Amino acid sequence: MSLPGDVPRWPAALRDETPLPYAVWRVMDHVDGRRSVADIGRALGLSAHTVAQALAQANEWTQRASQRSQALTPALRESVEQCLLSVVGPIGEVVVDDALQDVGESPSLEGLLSAIAEQLSEAQLHAFVRQLRARNLT
Repeated sequence: MSLPGDVPRWPAALRDETPLPYAVWRVMDHVDGRRSVADIGRALGLSAHTVAQALAQANEWTQRASQRSQALTPALRESVEQCLLSVVGPIGEVVVDDALQDVGESPSLEGLLSAIAEQLSEAQLHAFVRQLRARNLT
C-alpha cells in the first residue's frame, strides 16, 4: 500500500476507458506523477489511507481488465471449463464449445466469459463467477 509521502503513478495498463468505480477515478484524476498520496488526499478532502486504498483498487481493476482482454489459451479455456463443470455438470463442455463458436476465430477470455454468461441462469452465473474468482480468473 502507498505511504503518505509516496508519489503514485498510473498503473501501466490503465486507460481512460477502463471501468473503475467513481471513488477510484476521483483519486486517479489527481495522480500526475508529482503529487504525493498526502497531497492528493488534501486536495480531495480524503485521508492518505483512503487515497492509498483507491490506488490499490485501481491496480486490482486494471489487472483484472488486462486479464479479461488477453487471448484465450488452452490452459485458460481448461480453467474456465472446470469452473463451469463445477456449476452445471457435464453439460459445461457443450456450453463452452457453443460459446467458442459464438466468439469467433481469435477469442479473448472476456469474449468467452460473456458468451457463457448468456447461456446461464442468474443462480448459475453467480456460482460460475464465484468459481472464476476462486481461481483468480476475474
